[in-house]
Amino acid sequence: MEAKGESQHSSITVPSVQEMVKKKLTTTVPPRYVRSDLDKGEIDCDLRTEIPIIDMNLLCSLASMDAEIHKLDLACKEWGFFQASFQYFCISKLPLNNFFFTR
Repeated sequence: MEAKGESQHSSITVPSVQEMVKKKLTTTVPPRYVRSDLDKGEIDCDLRTEIPIIDMNLLCSLASMDAEIHKLDLACKEWGFFQASFQYFCISKLPLNNFFFTR
C-alpha cells in the first residue's frame, strides 16, 4: 500500500510556462518546451476527407434515409462529431427534428 501523499508514478515537477510568465521568472521559452523541426511529424493533408460528412438532404429522403442514418450513427460512435451538409436543406422536413433539437 502506498504511503499517504506518495504517487505510484513520479515525474519531475516543473513550473508551467504560464506560471513563469505570470511571475516574470523568464523572458524566453525554456528549451524543454521547444520542439525542433525534426520532432515534428508529418501532417496528413487529407484528414478533412476522413471526417464524416452527413448530407442532411439524404436524411429527408425515404430512399436514402436508412443509409445516411447508419453513417450518422457510425460518425457519432467513432468520431463523436460529423460535418453536416445543408445545401438546399429545410430542417422542418427532417423527421428527426425533435431528436436533434430537444437534447
